[in-house]
Amino acid sequence: MLILADDLSGAADCGVACVCAGLSTVVALQETAGEVAADVLSLDADTRRMDPEAAAREVGRIVRNYASNQNLFLYKKIDSTLRGNVAIELAAALDAHRRANPLKVRTIAVMAPAFPAIGRTTVNGIQLAHGQPIHDLDVWRHQNMTGRAHIPDMLANAGLKCALLQLDAIRSARSSLSDRMKLTATQADVLVCDAETDEDLLAIASASMELERRPIWVGSAGLAYQLPHVAGIGSATGVEPVMMPASRGPLLFVIGSLSRNSVEQVRVLTSSSDTFELSVPPEVLLAPVDSPSLQEYAHQLQNAICSNRDVVLSPAPEPRVDLDQRPLLAAALARLATSAGEGIGALISAGGETARAVLQSWGVNRLRLLGELQRGIPVSVSENWSRQLPVITKAGDFGRSDALLECSQFLHNADPSLVSQHFIRKAIQ
Repeated sequence: MLILADDLSGAADCGVACVCAGLSTVVALQETAGEVAADVLSLDADTRRMDPEAAAREVGRIVRNYASNQNLFLYKKIDSTLRGNVAIELAAALDAHRRANPLKVRTIAVMAPAFPAIGRTTVNGIQLAHGQPIHDLDVWRHQNMTGRAHIPDMLANAGLKCALLQLDAIRSARSSLSDRMKLTATQADVLVCDAETDEDLLAIASASMELERRPIWVGSAGLAYQLPHVAGIGSATGVEPVMMPASRGPLLFVIGSLSRNSVEQVRVLTSSSDTFELSVPPEVLLAPVDSPSLQEYAHQLQNAICSNRDVVLSPAPEPRVDLDQRPLLAAALARLATSAGEGIGALISAGGETARAVLQSWGVNRLRLLGELQRGIPVSVSENWSRQLPVITKAGDFGRSDALLECSQFLHNADPSLVSQHFIRKAIQ
């Protein structure tokens, strides 16, 4: 399977769904030369912040490189709050796949962006977060998104013809849903599917297997948990164990997300542990590298790491940062983190852009996924690097309030010989 994501945290949380299905999975920050020793390649195309036309070109180029492999399952990973260039990237993926496979039966997309385990659902074609339309929430406004989170309308703006399969169709008998998909596939580019539960997603994945031609599946991590099993590529015995190295050194938390959830997770972590909080004002992060104020924070970080103390590094939550400045903040956090990289035992990062910037600054371009702590919070180890570094990534809004604290407790207390057993139990649950 190839998972094509638009940011790093999405590539990881979608890829770990395949690990839970018993498939070895590698997350790559760039296209790899030659074969990857894994069942699943989850590729971060890093297109979320790109100009829409540039994002479309990049997605089209990547799909063309893989589309000739008729045995490949192609999964276009999208954000469960529809951030990024969702419509134009999907249009580019479909166009590239069709051009590479000019057969009588067109490639279509089966799209189900729900992720019920974290409260993201789709009803009447509208994306919801805990029952509220996401166009009414801060996540929509903070991304400068306009209009309604009505998926067929969003896709129509990219020239895609959609058929909406509502909950009554999804919950009908499997044969009825399969027949409905086959009929609408002759008329539409994308089958947009409502879903409120994992059972709904399982029904969608199962029925999609009956289509005359293998589609491109489109969704968040929710649909990815169901696909390997119904496709017959999952394994009941689990993935071949990968030994996680012990965390030899303090933990570095780099939290680029300014979501309320991330802020609360940092509060719980620092109030319940001896973790040193280094909250850097955005104007300091954006100052020249040699500015005295920025150098002072770098010294504080290095001193804490040298003292074997865990550190959580983040921008101060106020004032709120403009959207176009966020990549600059991620790069600045990565520069600070680089000064402490050699002394840390593990990295925990929130926000895909931030995680990518930190890993790239260290020269890490691949992660081997091991399992997940909470739904959507994957654990991995660096691959093809100078040493094996435990890495935990998560989207800023993912996880319970104790998510970072659980990361800390797990990494400090994990017995490497028991880690595989821990993740196997989690997958079964």
